[in-house]
Formats: sequence, structure tokens, C-alpha cells
Amino acid sequence: MTTRRVAWRRSDEAATDEHCTMTLRGGGLSLVGTVLGAEGGLPVRIEYQVLADGAGLTTAAHVRDLRGFETRTIALERDAKGNWTVDGQKMPALRGCTDVDLGCSPSTNMLPIRRLRLGVGGSKTIAAAWVRFPDLTIEKAAQTYTRLDESTYRCARGDFAAELSVDDDGLVAAYADWRRTGLAMGPDDTEPLDARR
Repeated sequence: MTTRRVAWRRSDEAATDEHCTMTLRGGGLSLVGTVLGAEGGLPVRIEYQVLADGAGLTTAAHVRDLRGFETRTIALERDAKGNWTVDGQKMPALRGCTDVDLGCSPSTNMLPIRRLRLGVGGSKTIAAAWVRFPDLTIEKAAQTYTRLDESTYRCARGDFAAELSVDDDGLVAAYADWRRTGLAMGPDDTEPLDARR
């Protein structure tokens, strides 16, 4: 599989556009993305990087959220034993989480979809470290993925449920208020410009 660059547009109260680069490298996967738009009358820019190991389990997520003139950051890390830290502090409440779910982006839904490889009709519940926006709080969330057909899944968390469609690589084409507006394939060694920080 080659590197993918994806663009999504969100069309609810948080009107945003997103650009994400997904790269398989060294047995793992990286997602590097930028969300641009406005929410609550403020200009918003969110930058993120998510790393997963060869088994598809999240190992790290770094987020920088700029709203107006306020900048906030958060860093999550997961070790091989399933222990999580947030900004270097141990977070026992997240133990058992296999994935990170960024509430500002459809990109991280790809992680469990690719890892679980559900057959049509199959269903699996995972525990995710759910990063909520705009407050940047994190909570452990049970999320159930059910494969409805070759390219459609149902994602449920608490009283929220929505269908999402994906391509052969597990990249989201449509999910709730997000729609994919662009897709490009490139060489395996592509490095996104915003990865150099």
C-alpha cells in the first residue's frame, strides 16, 4: 500500500476542512493532519499526529489546538503493556484502550476498522481514548463497530450511532457530517510538510 493523502469537509456547526496524510512505515502507521475552519465564531486550526504499531494499536497521539489566539496541546502515549500517559502523567483510567479517537476528525476510525478486519455481519466492541473537542478532555469510551456490507460500518458509542463508508484501505469516505472531498496516492517515502516540527 502506498501513502494516501485525504481531504474531508465537515458541514455542521463546526464548519471545517481537513487534510490528512496516512503513511505505512517500518511496520507501523502514521496519520498527520490539519483541520482548518471556524467554531463558535472563532478561527480554528487543529494539528495532529497519531502513530500505531505493526499490530495497528495506537502508540501515541499529539494534538495542537489553536482557537483565536489561544493555543493548547495534549500528548497521549501508550506502552506495550497498555498503560497510557497524558502529557507525561499516568492515566490508569485509560488502561485497556487500544485506540485513540480524535473527535475533530474521521481519520482515526480507520485504525480499528483496519485492525479488526471484520467480516460482513461481524461486530466488535473496543475501548478507545476519546479526545473530545473543543475542551480537549479524554475519556475511555466503548465503541462498537459492525460491518454492514463490503464498504459500510456502523459505529456506536453510548447513545450515538452513525454509519460510515470506507474504501479498500479503510479510509473513511463519509461519516456523520464528514464527506471526503479528495484522495491522492503517492510513494511510500512521502513525508508531509507538517511532520517536520
